[in-house]
Amino acid sequence: MPKALAAPATDRSLVTPTDVRRFDKAVTVRDRNAFLHELDRLVREKLAAAANAASEASALTETLRRKAESLRAAASWSPSAGDVQRGRAEMLREFERPQNLPLAEFVRLAHKSRQQIYKDIAARRLLALDVGRRGQRIPDWQLTPPGLQLTRAVLLASEDLDAWTIYRALAEPSEALGGQAPAASVNRGNVEATARVVLASLGVQDAERGGAHA
Repeated sequence: MPKALAAPATDRSLVTPTDVRRFDKAVTVRDRNAFLHELDRLVREKLAAAANAASEASALTETLRRKAESLRAAASWSPSAGDVQRGRAEMLREFERPQNLPLAEFVRLAHKSRQQIYKDIAARRLLALDVGRRGQRIPDWQLTPPGLQLTRAVLLASEDLDAWTIYRALAEPSEALGGQAPAASVNRGNVEATARVVLASLGVQDAERGGAHA
């Protein structure tokens, strides 16, 4: 941590007659001794103010450091076997909700080939959920143009986020949307606005990225 600047504790003038002569071309000095004295006082005041500001900043930094230390856990948290089991059970319940269609059913309703659906999933043009050997399921809101546009906008703007994180942001109620889920409230007229709400909830700053086009 840098040490605070200390104002010089000396009676010797910090400003010399040579320093005063530097002002000759800019001002007319009638009393050089008085001018030197006032200039020396000004320099000392500025140095003292700088020293006080540095001291206050140092004290604030130390206070914030201590508060941060008090908030840091002695040991990092890791889920227990029970936590992992409960989390997986919740994920399976969500995975099997009626709105999440088996891939074959989505293929039939979307009137697309299985190969095209796979390509769309790989290119992040379609959101698909996966829990291991149970295959993939695709949220049915992507069968409607607004739902598909919303999902694609969010997928393209949040490339580093996993499918489950994005799914929850789209499927769970949002206070910004009056308690409605984004996927349920989206329509042709509010795709871009809804996408911005979802991206903000995900912490994605560039809410315009990716657009809202199918």
